[in-house]
Amino acid sequence: MSQDPNKFKKRKRRSHIRFIIAALVFLIGTILILGILLLLILSESAGKFFYIPFIILVLLDIICGVFIFNSQSQVDFKTSWLVIMLCLPYVGAILYILYAQKITTKGKKMLRKNIINKKLQEGKLDSSTVLEEIKQESPKLYTISNKLYKHSYASVYKNTSFDYFPLGELGLPEMLLELKKAKKFIFFEYFIVETGHFFGEIYDILVEKAKSGVDVRMIYDDFGSNAKMDPFFFADAEKNGIKCFRFNKLRPMVDIKQNNRDHRKILVIDGVVGFSGGCNIADEYINKVIRFGVWKDNIFRLKGEAVNGLTTLFLSTWMLNHKKENQDNPKDYFYDKMIQFRPDVVPVNEGYYQPFGEVPLDGEYGTRDAFLQIINKSSKYIYISTPYLIPDSEIITALENAAKSGVDVRIVTPGIPDKKIVYSITRSYYANLLLNGVKIYEYTPGFNHAKIIVSDDDVAITGTTNLDFRSMYLQFEDSCLIMLSPKIIDIKNDVLDMMEKGSKVDTRKYLHISFFKKVLRAFLRILAPLI
Repeated sequence: MSQDPNKFKKRKRRSHIRFIIAALVFLIGTILILGILLLLILSESAGKFFYIPFIILVLLDIICGVFIFNSQSQVDFKTSWLVIMLCLPYVGAILYILYAQKITTKGKKMLRKNIINKKLQEGKLDSSTVLEEIKQESPKLYTISNKLYKHSYASVYKNTSFDYFPLGELGLPEMLLELKKAKKFIFFEYFIVETGHFFGEIYDILVEKAKSGVDVRMIYDDFGSNAKMDPFFFADAEKNGIKCFRFNKLRPMVDIKQNNRDHRKILVIDGVVGFSGGCNIADEYINKVIRFGVWKDNIFRLKGEAVNGLTTLFLSTWMLNHKKENQDNPKDYFYDKMIQFRPDVVPVNEGYYQPFGEVPLDGEYGTRDAFLQIINKSSKYIYISTPYLIPDSEIITALENAAKSGVDVRIVTPGIPDKKIVYSITRSYYANLLLNGVKIYEYTPGFNHAKIIVSDDDVAITGTTNLDFRSMYLQFEDSCLIMLSPKIIDIKNDVLDMMEKGSKVDTRKYLHISFFKKVLRAFLRILAPLI
């Protein structure tokens, strides 16, 4: 029943071949489109009316430029595309038409309104009483929570226990323990799933539970997992009774939708226990395989009413991919309906919890706005952990203003990179932040993959969202807003521990760099929103 790692190694090449073929066809498609454009210009240039295609392309550049300038896209995206069009006349406009994330189009808004929002609203509970309690205790936290409640359809919960695991290998045994207790259903949604020890142990339980009648559903991102799984896994899972879906299936064609990945990490068991955090399901995340030193990540567990939020997020994605075949009402899977089957779960009322998701289709930026509100309302400290420090201009300004105002602002990034280009972009932000009083630490034992913001001992957000453009604007994400809970200290102590094990960045090191590095980093900063 377990997945055989040796068998997987023999088959893994086939998954890589599929990925490579898709990438090559995608690249060839782009080259062909640009080549046809060039041929049209050259063929006309030999004739009498050679100026016509140039006039058309100049008009196209102007129209695209005006559209970009007046669009509702984030300002950094606008700047990047306008610079590309300036540096690559004609070609830049074609690339924008082909690949730009035009999230404000009517079709995409309707997609969210009719499919995703419908499911999120079905799972939204009346939180007005809980919000009023928060308002009485902390008006600043009320404004953060209330916006997520109204615009991200995220209910606020009490009657919830929260457990925090500062390493993936500490969370895995608890995940396995809870999976073995499943009686009614298991919802599993992850960006990366890789055959190995971590997933092997989970998969054995999933198969066993599915065969015993438990409703087991699995979503994995096809891009994130493509070259990491047995190419026959999907058929094997279906054969074993697991309802399986490959999110946004990788297709060898020019399609901007390939940019919208499912970066969530959600595991829900019987609607009463839920897990999330930064960990994907692969051995490097639990330090069974060492690639970039110590892999520093986190997992958190919810027990109680707040699991409803993770359940709703999962079903909203499931509905997006099975809109014709599945009409589940999230409330049928909620804690109050399911607790009768799991009397062993006894949550403790400790603070307020608000799981919420990011959906890259409607111009709503719930996570980015929540980060901004926390930063702007902090009075003592702001500690941030992120694997990729590529913030937009608004967050940069907010962090610098907070530091100038006397707030202790600290950011922890990796000491060992997993992607060298992205790491160079991350470091390109250091100098200005440091000059304005922000303290930066690098986790020198290895790669820091934990996504955290914690402030003033009364609020924190942790989940799957990196502090970069891709997470904030392009991907499906999930996070949890934690308010007025004693467990916030556990999250704070984890970030402090990373700082202690890492090293503080010396401002002088990033002020006195070579001219070549300055130019390179300036160029990378321009392209950062598109990477």
